[in-house]
Amino acid sequence: MPESVRPDRWAEVKAVFLDAIERSGADRHAFVLHACAGDDELRVEVESLLASDDAAGTFCETPAPALLAGADAVPSRLASGTRLGVYEIIDFIAAGGMGEVYCARHSVLERVVAIKTVTADHDPSAARRLIREARHASRLSHPNICAIYEVGASGVGTSGERPFIVMQHVDGRSLREMIQAGGVDLPRTLGIGAQVAEALAYAHDHGIVHRDLKSSNVVVDATGRAIVLDFGLAKRLPTVNDASAEPSLTVQGALAGTLSHMAPEVLLGGEADARSDVWALGVLLHELVSGTLPFTGRTPYEVSSAILSEPPSALDSRTPLALRLVIERCLLKDPKARYQSARDVRAALDAIRRRRAWPIVGRLLVTVRRRTLLVVGVTLALLPLLALAGRYVAGRLAQSPVRVSAIAILPFRDASGNPGGAYYAVGFSEALTAQLGALTDARIIGPVSAARAIRVAKTPEAIGRSLGANVLLDGSLRRAPDRVVIDLRLIEAESGRVLWSDTYDRNASDVLALQADVARALALAVRLAVRPAAQERFATVRAVRPDVYEAYLAGRYEWNQRTSESLQRAVAHYSRAVELDPTYAPAHAALADCFNQLGTVMVGTSSPQAMRPRAAAEAIKALQLDANSAEAHAALGYVRHYQLRWTEAEQEFRRAIELNPNYSMARIWYANLLMSRRRFDESLDQVFIARELDPFSLIVNTNVAWVLGNAGRNDEAIAQLKRTLSLDSTYVQAHMRLAGAFDAAGRHDSALAHAHRLVSVMHGASPSLALLGPIQAHAGDTRAARATLRELLERSRTEFVPAWSIASIYASLSEIDSAVVWAEKAFAEQSNVVAYFNVDGNTPALRRDPRFQALLVRAGLE
Repeated sequence: MPESVRPDRWAEVKAVFLDAIERSGADRHAFVLHACAGDDELRVEVESLLASDDAAGTFCETPAPALLAGADAVPSRLASGTRLGVYEIIDFIAAGGMGEVYCARHSVLERVVAIKTVTADHDPSAARRLIREARHASRLSHPNICAIYEVGASGVGTSGERPFIVMQHVDGRSLREMIQAGGVDLPRTLGIGAQVAEALAYAHDHGIVHRDLKSSNVVVDATGRAIVLDFGLAKRLPTVNDASAEPSLTVQGALAGTLSHMAPEVLLGGEADARSDVWALGVLLHELVSGTLPFTGRTPYEVSSAILSEPPSALDSRTPLALRLVIERCLLKDPKARYQSARDVRAALDAIRRRRAWPIVGRLLVTVRRRTLLVVGVTLALLPLLALAGRYVAGRLAQSPVRVSAIAILPFRDASGNPGGAYYAVGFSEALTAQLGALTDARIIGPVSAARAIRVAKTPEAIGRSLGANVLLDGSLRRAPDRVVIDLRLIEAESGRVLWSDTYDRNASDVLALQADVARALALAVRLAVRPAAQERFATVRAVRPDVYEAYLAGRYEWNQRTSESLQRAVAHYSRAVELDPTYAPAHAALADCFNQLGTVMVGTSSPQAMRPRAAAEAIKALQLDANSAEAHAALGYVRHYQLRWTEAEQEFRRAIELNPNYSMARIWYANLLMSRRRFDESLDQVFIARELDPFSLIVNTNVAWVLGNAGRNDEAIAQLKRTLSLDSTYVQAHMRLAGAFDAAGRHDSALAHAHRLVSVMHGASPSLALLGPIQAHAGDTRAARATLRELLERSRTEFVPAWSIASIYASLSEIDSAVVWAEKAFAEQSNVVAYFNVDGNTPALRRDPRFQALLVRAGLE
């Protein structure tokens, strides 16, 4: 800074000067007059600097030949007392890829500065480019960026003109030194990371990309302020033989890079941009947390191979999940999948800092509230803390601890106003239910049941009472093309008071990480015990393309309808998700569920012989991608059950329940397996737990009744099915089970009435006729039963009709020979019904036949 310029004016003078220097002739003169209009002092200073710059044309235009003349020579280190222009060298600081750094003093102002000398280069334009970039970087005025005061060139000894850059002298230690001295604790890591991210964001806003961010280029001063060095300076890459901890790569003419910190796209020859700085920030955060670099190797080739094709080295499980997710996001290979700006990283780190700080503040405030007699005495001591915490108090602090028995996740509202957006909000709340259910052993009730409870119960207390939950999670979701914002409230059901609230704002591709953040925050908010193994799995949450996630949620919506038509639509959506991203495990697991259901007697439209292999393939693919997918284990258990591979099926169901004790469908399918083995008490235990988890689920309640009926408790089964139909009088499967229960109880008139109603509702579909035929026979109307049988036999010639549909009518008509023939066809068809041959109460005559007994033995049921 020229001594004639006041410090408070220097930034303004420098800004105008740097804009003006890019212009020439009359254009420059007009620009200065306009920029300095009414401020003669500013104009004089800028014109003085411009005149000095023109007079010293050596440092940009003419230095090239001089620089190149000594390009092959290794410059000698400058001795103390050496003069570079008005600066006197005090001491050597360090050597870098471009030259050397010295501590120096301005001979007039007595200001201590850092001077970086720039060595000669084989490229005639290199020195000019480096100095021009230093000029651009000097536009940056930010507390976390090392200020560049000026650039110049001076003759030193016999080495000719030596360009140099004058920078702010920072008295502190580099992060590299701090890490090597024993590491940086978590609070400081978060603080330093946020400051560096803010510095990057500021620079990016001003068109400057760092391109060589690393721990040795960040200095922390005595006050804890992180200052980023070498902004905007093109870095020459060290030689390939450099075996330092930060291996480098030689590429003639290449710019910007310490290899171990280089983003994959830059390593492959692409241009550095803000996202490559985000990658480097991820490397820096990883090093701060672990003390090691995420990508290492014995040679530059091994390092580059790791960067391009291997995951970063694992972080210690003690590293908070949220921070691991941030680092993982920064280090994604695809720049489009990373945080798109350093400001997003800053926001994520600040959110972690707030959430880590808040429980401490909250506990102190609760203590003060409870011990009211101490309030006056501690007010002054707590005043700074209260001021810091004030903006978190409203809506975030529970008035008293709540012992949580169960949490009900209400279906989220769509606040974005997008057409058809409701399925996204509800689907997100369902996915969050699965995530939270896998995280804790506490009972989590999903939005499907909650939606039905809300229809009749209007107050939090009534909703909670009907669901058996004492805490409700209410949320709204706003979705833009590239953002997802969620507002949440945790409500105590009995009082209706808000226990906790928060807002989450993430890039749309981070929606899975958003779910993980919300689930973990909820667990912390109500002090739920987090299952250790589940918390580990949360560290591996991946990014997902927004269109992939939307297709998946659309499929979930259709899956929940549980009709053959909706299942076909679900398959289309899930298949689209897999087409867009073959590595997205949830879509593969969901496809397995669809194929499993499409091969059933009740809603299926295809042969299980065709559907079951497809279900198995999708479930196995999902497990190859995510071995901890409860949904995939349950889907594979379903397949193995009906393949009569009993031991494998039970193992898969048990694993699914271990991974997510709150997954009600895994318990239902496991209960069905137990029932088919006549282990009725165990089966009832599972369906009752499923009903507690999903008290208003139609499929869950229907299966409770089915197990009760097969256990010989027909009256309870009928009562259960009537309650189910009171929730939704149009639910086909409940009507089918109720007709069967009436028939088993000998109440044939009621059974016939329900069966005929179903035939009408289902427009004579084959499953409805398969139900009607046996009931007609049991009611004594054999003529009608035979007519129904003929219709099904005729249809079987042109469409898929489950063999058991025909076998059951023959058995009900006591035509056992024909029944056995079709039962054997059902066995060959791999029909689901085969698994229940030993518990189906509608075919006692058939079950006594030795040929049927042989089928039981083949099925492993005897």
